[in-house]
Amino acid sequence: MIEFNATFIVAMLSFVLFILIMNSIFYNPILSIIRKRDEYINSNYSEAKTLKDTAQSLNEEREIKLNQTKENCRQNLMSVVDKVQSDAGQKIKIARDHSKAAIQTGKDNVHAKEEEVKNTIKTEVINDLASSIVSKITGIQTVVDSSDDATLTKIME
Repeated sequence: MIEFNATFIVAMLSFVLFILIMNSIFYNPILSIIRKRDEYINSNYSEAKTLKDTAQSLNEEREIKLNQTKENCRQNLMSVVDKVQSDAGQKIKIARDHSKAAIQTGKDNVHAKEEEVKNTIKTEVINDLASSIVSKITGIQTVVDSSDDATLTKIME
């Protein structure tokens, strides 16, 4: 059984004294270091969280600005493309008009040459025909050099 004598009380007092000394020499400094370390970790954690939130907000702002810039570039590109297409359309229209005018001028020149050739051929054919008729009627080879164009045109039509 348990005996309560002076040894037990001395052992108990020495144990309590040992605990008090250990608290003041060993446990309190270690607990203090652990508390400081917890505070340091917590402050670094909160600072890291704040920095992470700041970085995330900056990243979101960057994304927004990037999207706005892309949209502005897209709009600028579309306006430039529209302007170039408009300019190209105008140049094509001018080229078509110029080509039509050149073709019409060419057609007019061809018609004028055609009329000139017709008139020349008509005059030559009529003169040859007149010479042939005169030669057959008179039996003498004659050449008709000039003829009245108005009369010939009236007869031909």
